[in-house]
Amino acid sequence: MRKNPIHSCTAEARSLVDGEFVSTSRVVDSLLDLRSLASADRDLVELIDRTLGSIPGRSIAPNSWWLEALDTIDRHAGADGQGLQGCGFASATIAS
Repeated sequence: MRKNPIHSCTAEARSLVDGEFVSTSRVVDSLLDLRSLASADRDLVELIDRTLGSIPGRSIAPNSWWLEALDTIDRHAGADGQGLQGCGFASATIAS
């Protein structure tokens, strides 16, 4: 069984966390990538949409918030996947 692509992408995003803050544009891009992967799961899409609407800050967000959001998405994602590859997230953290 292949790893769920949502879990792969959240793990990839989590691995790029550094410092105290992350660019909100990076968060939005990452969430939209996750939303695209989750398109068949209406509940997960709704969770990601709520997360998109609750990003704190205009240009940066606390990494603690971002990690919690990724954990929540991971918990709600199913265990099986269709074998999609990684999301291609780019590192865009802001040092404190």
